[in-house]
Amino acid sequence: MKALALTGVGPYAISEIVKNHVKTLNLKNICNLLVLESSNVGDFLFITNVSKEDVISGTEGLIVQVKNISINNQNGYSRSCDEIESIVGKVQVELLGYASCSNVVETGLMDPSVVILKAKSVYEL
Repeated sequence: MKALALTGVGPYAISEIVKNHVKTLNLKNICNLLVLESSNVGDFLFITNVSKEDVISGTEGLIVQVKNISINNQNGYSRSCDEIESIVGKVQVELLGYASCSNVVETGLMDPSVVILKAKSVYEL
């Protein structure tokens, strides 16, 4: 199965998806925002806590289905940044199962992460 990958997702968010089966993620990483921009409601995504550059064959994560997507401007001042505006993506996902990456298709810095997945059965966990 070919899917776009949300990478570097925090372990707490991943555990919430597993526990509740549905979760809305708030994403700011440009690579993940590019994935959201390339996704539609109903698409399947791969979610992992591994950073984009470290995703390799064998990387494990979740297969989810997109239920809702929104990308919005957010205004706010921070002393650690010279910009007052940022983009935040929200995606509501529903857990479908577990998977491991069998191949990474695209890894360009400004490209969404595309992976080939192998679904895992509960007996492989």
